[in-house]
Amino acid sequence: MPGYGNLLRSLSQSTEKPVEADVKGSIPNWIEGTLYRNGPGRFKFGEKFHQHLFDGGACVHKLRIENGQVFYSNKLLDTDSYKKTLETGRLTTNFGSVDVESSIFERFQKFFKSNNERKDNTNVNIAPYANEQLYALTETNLICKLNAEDLSIDDTVNVTEYIHDLKTTFAHPHIEKDGAWLTMGVNHRGSNGPEFKFVRYKGGEEGAKAGNACEQAELIATLPSSYSYGYSYFHSFGLSENYIIFLEQAVMLNFKEYFKKTVIFNGPLCSALITDKNLATHIHLINRKTGEIVDKKFVTESQFTFHCINAYENKDEIILDLISYDADYFTTAVYSYENSYSDKLLADKSFFPLARRVKIPLNKDDKGEIYCEIKDLKSDFPFEFPVINYSRYNGLKYKYVYGANHNRLPFSVIKLNVDEPTEFYEKIYGSEFDREIPSEPIFVENPEAKSEDDGVLLVLVLSEKNDYLSVLDAKDLTEIARADIPEGVKSAYTFHGFFASQETLGKLNV
Repeated sequence: MPGYGNLLRSLSQSTEKPVEADVKGSIPNWIEGTLYRNGPGRFKFGEKFHQHLFDGGACVHKLRIENGQVFYSNKLLDTDSYKKTLETGRLTTNFGSVDVESSIFERFQKFFKSNNERKDNTNVNIAPYANEQLYALTETNLICKLNAEDLSIDDTVNVTEYIHDLKTTFAHPHIEKDGAWLTMGVNHRGSNGPEFKFVRYKGGEEGAKAGNACEQAELIATLPSSYSYGYSYFHSFGLSENYIIFLEQAVMLNFKEYFKKTVIFNGPLCSALITDKNLATHIHLINRKTGEIVDKKFVTESQFTFHCINAYENKDEIILDLISYDADYFTTAVYSYENSYSDKLLADKSFFPLARRVKIPLNKDDKGEIYCEIKDLKSDFPFEFPVINYSRYNGLKYKYVYGANHNRLPFSVIKLNVDEPTEFYEKIYGSEFDREIPSEPIFVENPEAKSEDDGVLLVLVLSEKNDYLSVLDAKDLTEIARADIPEGVKSAYTFHGFFASQETLGKLNV
């Protein structure tokens, strides 16, 4: 996402004591709880800095809402990788950054023996587990269990210790009513090559009493990679009532490139993620209850998706809505710190995600490939960070998706009717010259809702003067309240988050 400029901040200290925001307008009295958000909060360490948007040190943000008041705090997470950088001055290798002081001998040791480096910079997402525990997440084998009161790290959990063939996890678990997680990871060295692992972390009372989420892990399914030389990069999967919908897509982690570029030449991970526009998107269906993999070869055109929007079963087909990038232009390396800071890639095709719909026919019995139609929902407007009325409509037929436009000035929050895409709303923040960055919007449903979009959106906005929480009517994106954080207190860029309501997630409101 380009054009962030000075709003792409690097914090040097946390704001651990909550500060009261100045509320203008009226926050509905049924909104009581905490908005949690997570993202890269610190890029610069002296003269060194992380060179990719995905690499900044994790910073978790809390906005506690009670009785119409808002209290803000944040915490730069004291991960091992963060403390190591502070102590040694050496950056830990991440998605797009490298330790320039590492020797080829050190890199060979890590590759051929065991990687003892703690890649625990959990800066991508924050999620509740079993309705009582709180976790910061990323895409390595480590997750951080947090203390909800002060955001300190209670435990750093290695998922591989619980499912030995699971060498990584990811940051977008689907969360069921009882707080269970449906998630996934990869085993780079399966018996017949790389393989994807789909896992459920059981919720309910059993999950809440567990020392950590991984104690309740059970393997659902194992899916071999379609390629012996690597595997498709993944960030999320779709979920319908009966199926996990997983995409193998155009961005591949190529093992030979990984060894050459990262081990020999000390390049970042993203240098080994190769976009191949000639690779069709393979669509896999896995029964979410039995783990049975549907033995059909569904394909659609070459593209790349970070975020699935929603999926549902419609008679003899599955509808999968997603955010799609053009494989002719997209690379993960394009999210460098420099590109994110500057304007040079604003509206560039490599930075232009679209909301699209894939139709997966269930009644075709072809032995060969079954083509799945993919069409733009809205072809003239960039769309990312999609959010729906998740607790009520995830995996079911739905109508509305909300998101953020960080690809065209001025930046904005948007709403789209997926059935009638001409119904489109936009809330603009700032201007081309006085920029503001709205976060991924988080939908909070009215407890007496009479429609799918009866609720509000909570948006953390970065601004030059003072950051603020923007509260929007989810029906038409009208701002009904704004809570200005004191000018001397700064927030930072965030990727993802959730709202912990007092009613359903009370133990996370402390």
